[in-house]
Amino acid sequence: MLKTLPECPQATSASLPFRAIFHPMGYAVEISSNSIEVLVAASKLWSRYPVLSDAEPIRIRVLSIPTQASSWRQPLAPRIEGRLFSIVHGVQDFAVADLSGGLAFVSLSQDSISDYAYFSYHFLEPLAYVMQGAQHFVFVHASCISRNGLAILLCGDSGSGKTCLAYACAKRGWEFVSGDAMQIVRGRSDRTVIGRPYEIRFRESARELFPELNSRRAGIRANGKLDLELDTGELGIPVALQSFARHIVFIERSNVDRIETCARESAMRKLEETICYGDDRTRVEQRETLSHFSDLPIWRLYYSDLDRAERTLARLLDGELSC
Repeated sequence: MLKTLPECPQATSASLPFRAIFHPMGYAVEISSNSIEVLVAASKLWSRYPVLSDAEPIRIRVLSIPTQASSWRQPLAPRIEGRLFSIVHGVQDFAVADLSGGLAFVSLSQDSISDYAYFSYHFLEPLAYVMQGAQHFVFVHASCISRNGLAILLCGDSGSGKTCLAYACAKRGWEFVSGDAMQIVRGRSDRTVIGRPYEIRFRESARELFPELNSRRAGIRANGKLDLELDTGELGIPVALQSFARHIVFIERSNVDRIETCARESAMRKLEETICYGDDRTRVEQRETLSHFSDLPIWRLYYSDLDRAERTLARLLDGELSC
């Protein structure tokens, strides 16, 4: 004989009266919650992003539970299995998303929601970016700069100086598109890339390169790292949300300054490292997009000096260098 489940208030459909649509990276995210603080956090992150697409929004439903944050909270690394994405930090603090369906449910204590840095870093941002990536983009771990609507992607290992080089170029008139994360729009032939241009993050060592950062205070981020996280508007550099990629440049610090062509196959292997989620159809679309994207000229830039590196990148975009 089948037994019915006992009635549980948290298992019923909750009323989430606070609702708003934001456009991180220009694409719609509808957020609903029973806590107004959720919308305040989303507004801090994404209020400046304009609308770039009329695509259906992804939906994130956030249920605030009126209890204190668990003292034994133990954050686990986010997990992905096919179309499912989960974040689990404890019995009260967890999220699950259907990447193909574009719907996520989040359960959090009100204390966790009120901790803006924790809530944004561990839940709101990863959910929105992973879900949007599954629907619309291919994520690339790269910085990006643009001039006259044409972009260069700066790829490289952690510590290669991608953000510092992008900032150095922006100080010389380039548009800053992104410091460490780029999105290639799927389904387009013009190689449109979209960034996150309204903030920039430096390591403490960047003060040695840019004296103007010495007056800025570093902070401990939600991941425990000490970083300088700044608003690009306060730095007075030009920015662009989207552009059309024309070159891919893998950068490496070196004692010599030179640029050479890079094999397409090795570049593809590095770019494909970020294809780690979504159903089979999504992954096929991501690989097809990267295959088309990697038909661009691909370079390896060894540099010891930011000024000379910027001049080399300018020559690339001006067509003075060719494969």
